[in-house]
Amino acid sequence: MKINIVGGGIIGLFSAYYLQEEGHEVHVFDKGDMLDGCSYGNAGMITPSHFVPLAAPGVVAQGVRWMFNASSPFYIKPRLDLELAQWLWRFYRSCNKRQAEAVIPTLLDFNLEGKKRYNDFYKNTKLDIKLENRGILMLYKTAKKEKEELETAEKATTFGLETKLLNKQEVNDFETGTETNALGGVFYPSDAYLYPNILMRELINLLKINDVQIHTNKPINNFEKKGNKITAIFSNNEKYSAEATIIATGSWSAILLKKLEIRLLLQDGKGYSVTYSKPNEKPNIATILSEAKIAVTPMGNDLRFGGTLELGGLNPRIDKTRVRGIINSIPQYYPNIKVDMPSDEKTWFGYRPCSPDGMPYIGRLKGYDNLILASGHAMMGLSLGPATGAMVADLLSGKNIRDDYLKFFDPNRF
Repeated sequence: MKINIVGGGIIGLFSAYYLQEEGHEVHVFDKGDMLDGCSYGNAGMITPSHFVPLAAPGVVAQGVRWMFNASSPFYIKPRLDLELAQWLWRFYRSCNKRQAEAVIPTLLDFNLEGKKRYNDFYKNTKLDIKLENRGILMLYKTAKKEKEELETAEKATTFGLETKLLNKQEVNDFETGTETNALGGVFYPSDAYLYPNILMRELINLLKINDVQIHTNKPINNFEKKGNKITAIFSNNEKYSAEATIIATGSWSAILLKKLEIRLLLQDGKGYSVTYSKPNEKPNIATILSEAKIAVTPMGNDLRFGGTLELGGLNPRIDKTRVRGIINSIPQYYPNIKVDMPSDEKTWFGYRPCSPDGMPYIGRLKGYDNLILASGHAMMGLSLGPATGAMVADLLSGKNIRDDYLKFFDPNRF
């Protein structure tokens, strides 16, 4: 079968990987040169520990407080936007205990599947993607956040995840790379991390070797429809026919699907990261700074800090206030790490596609027999990349898929 994949990020590329393994002729189209994007500058974390969806109890109240602080971890740029209003209403409706409890087992299993497939990918390809199965540490500084993290850890153990609770002294004994200034932490041995820049480069090269056709600088302008099928896509007045089409365009998915008169509730979730080469000190283990919502990842000789979630309408401007919020948080947890405010040229940003309920969109789109959407992964795109790619391949091959995956990832659910 000839398959067109629109979107050359981690979701599109892993979809291509599993589809070519099954013998399909695969073409990947990207609007850019595939040298940057959300899959490159993220924290590189593979996180079974992140089994609580973005839309969780208490998030709305916290979000309202953060909305009025432009340097806060979660910020909504005030604007008159009907699609944002609709998204926020659905987000509000999703932030309840009943719904969160219902989806947690599914999200956890999908993350575990993602980690397993990363290890299988590493074993089978022998690509040096700097995969580290060394766990991730959640650091906290306040009693309030300690209570939240310990409650999450207790829930994790009920689902079979191993956790290690560390007090202040135990954190400093555990983190041997640099001094920490934290009240305590929770360590999740189940988690892992890698260097996403290297992963993307190696994955693209592997796909090319395996005869996947990569088409760069090919924005999709339109679709050819015949009955209930998409028979071709158009880019720069060029027609590309295929028997099936995958939409994996991240935060641009809703815009693209409008061409098919499909309404998709999706917001951009802009985030920033800064990567320092050979810092004066760096942590020995990947860490999330709980209050600040900042991910800290050692990547070879580099150290990356990433964070913030801004719903700003795909605004390409670098907001220095938000970047400064990341930089100012570092010495609060790591007093010996010296980081300067980066220039715009050294500041990376990308857009994480966010659904209103915090669950990805993976499945066939209503009204079309051969059109599949794979988007809406928010901050878990890298973690869920291979699991999503495998599910896309299974959908096209007609294989059995878990009922809860079909239900909670249904792209037609809103």
